Parts: sequence; structure tokens; C-alpha cells
Amino acid sequence: MTDKHADKIAKLRILQQTFGAQLPDRLAAIRRAWATSRLHPENDTARQEFYRLIHGLAGSAGTFGYYELGERAKQLEEFLLRITHPSGWDEASKKSVDGTLARLDAVVEKGVDRMQQEPSAATLRQELSTDQEHKRIYVLEDDALLATEIASQLKLFGYDVRTHADSSAIRKSQQARPADVFLLDIELREGTLEGPRVAPLLQQLGAQPVPAVFISAHDRWSSRLAVVRAGGSAYFTKPLDFIALVERLDQLVGRTPHDPFRVVIVDDSALLADHYAAVLQGAGMETVSVNHPAQLLEVISTFVPDLVIMDLHMPQCSGVEAAQVIRQIPSYGGLPIVFLSTESALQQQLNALKLGGDDFLKKPIEDVHLVAAVSIRVERFRGLKKLMTCDSLTGLLNHINLKLALERELALAKRRDAALTFAMVDIDHFKSVNDRFGHPMGDRVIKTTARLITQRLRKTDIAGRYGGEEFAVILPDTKPAIARAVLDDLRKKFSELVFNHESGEFRLSFSAGITKAPPHTTLADLIHSADQALYKAKHAGRNRVVLDDDN
Repeated sequence: MTDKHADKIAKLRILQQTFGAQLPDRLAAIRRAWATSRLHPENDTARQEFYRLIHGLAGSAGTFGYYELGERAKQLEEFLLRITHPSGWDEASKKSVDGTLARLDAVVEKGVDRMQQEPSAATLRQELSTDQEHKRIYVLEDDALLATEIASQLKLFGYDVRTHADSSAIRKSQQARPADVFLLDIELREGTLEGPRVAPLLQQLGAQPVPAVFISAHDRWSSRLAVVRAGGSAYFTKPLDFIALVERLDQLVGRTPHDPFRVVIVDDSALLADHYAAVLQGAGMETVSVNHPAQLLEVISTFVPDLVIMDLHMPQCSGVEAAQVIRQIPSYGGLPIVFLSTESALQQQLNALKLGGDDFLKKPIEDVHLVAAVSIRVERFRGLKKLMTCDSLTGLLNHINLKLALERELALAKRRDAALTFAMVDIDHFKSVNDRFGHPMGDRVIKTTARLITQRLRKTDIAGRYGGEEFAVILPDTKPAIARAVLDDLRKKFSELVFNHESGEFRLSFSAGITKAPPHTTLADLIHSADQALYKAKHAGRNRVVLDDDN
């Protein structure tokens, strides 16, 4: 168990203990509200307060392990909903409520009757550690020059690469620390099929299966068959197409870098909101809890969530009303809103969805189900959002949304009185790539450039495809000198990449122009200034990074 996971469990246990300690006061408040409502059934305010307290207990008790208490409170809530008029409160109904409240005290004395199921490792797939970000590759290659070239190319894309000249060396490494993927030459000095022979032996040295990718100087049936029988995941022929190799490695190790899911939790119960937050944070998500709906618009504008989870019944305003306020703002029209409530009436659920919600989850909800439900909905939302906002070839922001992002970051920098740097990047002599090697090769170059940019920048930086072979990078809270160092390092790494084509291999370079805000305070000025700096870089000989005259 990792320290982070242990901390999450400890936090949930503290919240559970806090909930248990608060139960006597909550039951006392329920009894007081019932006493008033019992004497004055015509008093709508008293009746609504009693219902609100019962509703809150029904929705929260199961979350903290008091499942029987939550079920009995739910039954009482449903009973209250059936009495729609004060005249329905006869003596039999009142005694029924009296009996239920008395049983609640007995159930509380029993304490926790069921522990929440902890999310599995698969459910917590979003939690990225340093090891996951820098996947370890063990290379088995007795050609020293090729092994060095493989290591240098894969390291450009963030892989931790260890090379080995013979099977005994790679077996020792695997015993000491298992790899995330093997890259094995089929033919070695030890034998013509040494790679496929040693692959199963390596698998026996680790607790988990490790993908094995094979390389060979030959494209023949016997070699491919040997790879299949050895459980190989891919087969590449020499000379290696490193870009295709990296794409396949990324697929095999599941290295799909993305920002943590961002969720706003709206619930008038701070304790319940804290529990949901702890569960989602334990799954690698970022959360903000809101206990007063009036704070929602400000939180959404600054936090920029992927999803809003909202209680349906709140005293200040209902979840439906809060959702309608959010929907008044056109830019929030696509923001997913999921209601979380004990509400079981289908018509009420449909009305809630009709008036602004996207989905409905029932309280109490298991931790694992909450993580899964949120993950599924956020992944779907991000997928749809990406289709609308991102360039189809590179996955970076498209031209329009890049400008919108720059405008948003510029306004944010002004409010915070913070530095903002903006850069334009252009691949040098790109037209010659299309002319010599064809447009498919040109597309591959553009995709590779985008991949390198996203893997080398910080998570807070924003990259987009400005058009053609031109890219743009937004670096918040960054001074131009720092940005120049970052882009210059990126430029050097890019120039080291080897692109392979049937007519030969080639390398490329790029030029970049950098500007900042202030002094440029408008979107048009920033873009023009960066473009002028890029123009200077091109005319100074290309393959360089230039700051504008105001830096």
C-alpha cells in the first residue's frame, strides 16, 4: 500500500469518526423538528425542515458506513413524501414516525455496520507516479552503436532506457528491478533466435507480464512466427522507424499523459462533501467543495472543472435551481452536471435532468462506484470536448481555441499581476519534407513535433497548432528568459530526432519567437510580437529561439 493510498484511507476513517460523533446532535435536531411538526402539521416551514434533516441523514449515513441507519432514514423520507397534505397526519401516522425515530437511536448505538469497499488499483488508474511517467525500457541489443541510438531516441520522449549486450545482463536487471517493456533484437551473438528464446525467461522473473517488442534486420516468416510464439507484442524491422516505435511503446505501456480530472462537489453537508473529495482525490483527481451554491460561478470560472457533482436538496437553493443558474452562461452549456441524491421518484429525476442536469446518481454511493461514475463521465466529456476544440492530426488545441486560451490566460495574468510568456514555433524548411517524402511523411513530422512539445512542457503550459507546420505555446507564470531556456532545450531535442523514410533518413530543426505580457496587453499585440520575433529567427539563419525587442 502506497503512502498516498494509506493517507487517503486514514482521512476517510477520520471523516467517518467525525460523522459518528455528530450523530447524537443530528438526531436531537431531528427530534426537535419533529416535535414542532407533530404539534403543528399545518406549519410548512417546520415540516420542510424535518424533511430536510431526514433527507440529509438518508443520503449521508450509508456513505460513512451506517447502512442500516441510512436505510431506515430513507424509509422515513419516503413515508413523509407520501403525506402531501397536513390533513394526512392522523394519530397512526404520527405514531409510526415516533416508532421510527426511536429505532434510529437503537441503530446508532450499534455503530458502523459496514465498511466501504476500497477502490481497486485498476480504479485508481489516474494516479500517476514518477515511475509511471518515465517508463523503464530494457533493451537487448549487441550492436553497441544501435543500442546507443535507440537509447538516445527513446529518452527524447521521456523513457528511462537501459541497454544490455547479452541475455545474462538483461536477466540480472530484470531480477533487480522489473522493466515496463522489453525491446529485444531477435538475432544476437548468442544465437539467431536468442531474443525470442530469452523473452519467456524474462517474464518468469517478474510478478507481472511485461510487453516485449522485437526488432530484426530481416522481415521473414520464421522470425515473425518465433516472435508470436514468444508472446511478442510488436515487430519492427531495421532501420528502425523511431517515431512508429515510440507510438507503439506508448500504446503498450498505457502512457497517455493527461491532466487530473477536475471535479466541483456541491453539497450543503461539509462532512459529506469532504468524504467525496477524499475519495476522488485518492483516485488522482482534483476537487473543490462548495457548501453554499452562491459561490458556484466564481469557483467554476477559476477552477475550470470537468464535472459538477451536486446535491439535489439544499436549503439555500435546490440543485436544480443552481444548475439553471449555471446554464444561463453560454460557455457553461456543455459542462456536465451530475445530481447526487436519495431522490427515487422517476418523474422527479427526469424533471431535474430536464432543467439542467446530465445524469443522476443515487445516495448512498459506494466509493468505487463514485470514482468509476465520475471517471466515465469525465472521459466522455473530455473526448467530446477534444473533438470540438482540438486539431484532429496533433490533438493540440486548434487555432480558434488556442486564441481563446491565450485570451483567458492573458486576463488571468492581468488579475494576478503575473508574468505570461507566449511563443510561436515553426518547423524549418517543412515544405521540402512534403516535396521530397510526400504529405503522409509531413503529417508524421507534425504529429511528432506535437508529441515532443506536450511531453517536454509543464502541465500548466498550453500548446496549440496555429496552422500548417506552425505551433504556439502559452507559458503562464513564466518569465521570457525561462521560456527561452525551455524552448531552446526543446529545439535541441527536436534536432536530434531521426525521421526514417524508404528513400533515406533525415533530421529537422525549428525556429521560435517569444514575447511576453506586459508590455503587450492585448491578444493581437501578443500574437504580432511573437510572430515578429519568429520572423527574426528565420532571417537570422533558422534553428534558433529569439526574444522580441521588448524583452
